[in-house]
Amino acid sequence: MMAEIKTRHRLVKVVGEGHVLAFPQAARVEFVYLQFRKILELIAMGSLLANSKALAQVQSKIQRYWNAKDLLKDIQAINPDFYPRPIVQKPSQRPGVKMDWLDRSDDYLTKDRFVTLYDKFGGILHARNPFAREQDYSRLEKTAPNWYLWIQNVLNAHTIRLVGDPNIWLMQMGSDSKPPTYTLFAPTALPKPNR
Repeated sequence: MMAEIKTRHRLVKVVGEGHVLAFPQAARVEFVYLQFRKILELIAMGSLLANSKALAQVQSKIQRYWNAKDLLKDIQAINPDFYPRPIVQKPSQRPGVKMDWLDRSDDYLTKDRFVTLYDKFGGILHARNPFAREQDYSRLEKTAPNWYLWIQNVLNAHTIRLVGDPNIWLMQMGSDSKPPTYTLFAPTALPKPNR
């Protein structure tokens, strides 16, 4: 799933930066927001991969979710730790620890931003009512780089817990030319204090 997200994210960058000018603005913007929507669905379902039954349960309903809050609520009922926890890795000063994981500030796709992107902009993916107000494609095109960056920041380096798995997974998207990587961290027992 991470490789698919990375491919879709790269496509957003290519089209969003205007490298495909042969298409009208509306088609470019709709393409970009379709990729965003697919990325959001992959983010939401990613933590269910370790449990094919749980994944199938959500995947069978994914087309019917028009409201992101319902989607996230249903996934959270299956896996309370489903959402990626974005981190910044810094060299550690602690002996035996290579990197410290620091929580990112709010410069990433938070759950609230997820809901906004999924719900608000999902409307551009449907045929427009001819009597409704026209879509402001220029505004959508101008806001796309923010969404792109927030998605990049939530996924670039993050931890996640898979449903039914006690381990913590460190996911790293890697550079453009490298595939995403993941590292498993198993829980360890703390040493018992001497009595």
